[in-house]
Amino acid sequence: MKEIEIILEELSGIIWGNYLIITLIGVGLFFTIITGGIQIKGFPLAIKELVNSLRGKNEIKGEGTLSAFQALCTALSSCVGNGNIVGVATAIASGGPGAVFWMWFAGIVGMATKYAEIVLGIIYREKSDDGTYVGGPMYYLSKGLGWKKIATLFSILMFLQISGGALIQSNAVAIVIKDMFKIKPIFSGIMMAGVITAVVIGGVRRLGKVAERIIPVMTITYFIGGLIIIISNFNHISYAIINIITCAFNTEAVGGGVLGYTIKEAMRFGVARGLYSNEAGEGSAPVLHSAAITDHPARQGLYGILEVFIDTVVICSLTAFIVLTSGVMEMNVSPAVYVITAFGTIHPMFRYVVGISMVLFAFSTILSQWYFGNVTLTYIFNSKVASYFKYVFVCLAIMGSLSSLKIVWLIQDIVLGLMIIPNLIGLLLLNGKVKDATKDFWNMINRGEIKKYVSK
Repeated sequence: MKEIEIILEELSGIIWGNYLIITLIGVGLFFTIITGGIQIKGFPLAIKELVNSLRGKNEIKGEGTLSAFQALCTALSSCVGNGNIVGVATAIASGGPGAVFWMWFAGIVGMATKYAEIVLGIIYREKSDDGTYVGGPMYYLSKGLGWKKIATLFSILMFLQISGGALIQSNAVAIVIKDMFKIKPIFSGIMMAGVITAVVIGGVRRLGKVAERIIPVMTITYFIGGLIIIISNFNHISYAIINIITCAFNTEAVGGGVLGYTIKEAMRFGVARGLYSNEAGEGSAPVLHSAAITDHPARQGLYGILEVFIDTVVICSLTAFIVLTSGVMEMNVSPAVYVITAFGTIHPMFRYVVGISMVLFAFSTILSQWYFGNVTLTYIFNSKVASYFKYVFVCLAIMGSLSSLKIVWLIQDIVLGLMIIPNLIGLLLLNGKVKDATKDFWNMINRGEIKKYVSK
């Protein structure tokens, strides 16, 4: 077993080498250029769309299954997870405070990539046998490029990836609940399975309704709790900001020995964490947003910009400032518990805030993973076959709560890296569709009209 772990670790290191990180950044910069800086130009309109959705005034006429806001929340449930808490803390521990700057950079360019993914997802989506809309990389690889075998391979890889993800996230929930409430994993696994069943048996529409309620609650809960930590350490905020900027461009190690941080470590861990967290380029966003009711692909693409902003610029940044202002890096604790330790400095009971947030983050991710599996099986087989997956998925949640998952983590990283490659190639080859849709959308805005956009 140890030999297998070593082989998997080496393979994961090869796939997630510098070339993949550089490619992801390059694709983001490319779409930033051809869309005219959509993440900047389109951000005010994206905020307006979100506010109107929250106020119930965004009555978009178009085809789809979920409202635009429900699609956003469902997509956020996928990318907002414990990586936003533990992942950011470990990135800072490994790459220094400068990693935060490069995490922001990855988030900004990732906005353009995610926008492009969602635009193509809407253009090439289909109506499945059960009347719901489905889409994603498998559809634009197949319909847009004629790569049916590659599309099927992508679907298989995504199915494997989400199956492993379900095990990992359910395991995280069981560990946190055991730590907080002393409940044995078998019982937390059964309770979780019951709630999951109640959601997935209602299909994607029920998932959208649950997501639009859970995501705002868990985000606001963590945000307010984190803000209290940061404000209580107000005197350290300016030092944290200066540290982030200066350490992002250090050419010589700071800290000495194995703890020395340079620009190389800051870029490596910051960019990797930013991209891993917001999932730009992975192909998950178009699967979820393809179910949205919208009258134009670019309009829904704006929600992808918000998705990355909320995930990386808001939540990941909050975690970063909690770590950098609370002094936990000087304590003799593991980076994995930096944030929990920081919350505990206010009051021991305050640890429950971050604990509950971690449970909600992981649980919401589990729900979105069921939908990924459903869409991939619909593509490979049909919606009838996919409908049986909900029963298998519930079993995965129980298994995950009882398992040790180091090998699953390694396999998931490998599969995820393999998924990204065909998706990025597809995005680049179909860039003309993204460019045309963007130009068409802004022309219609200038003329004061919105029409249905159909791929030719």
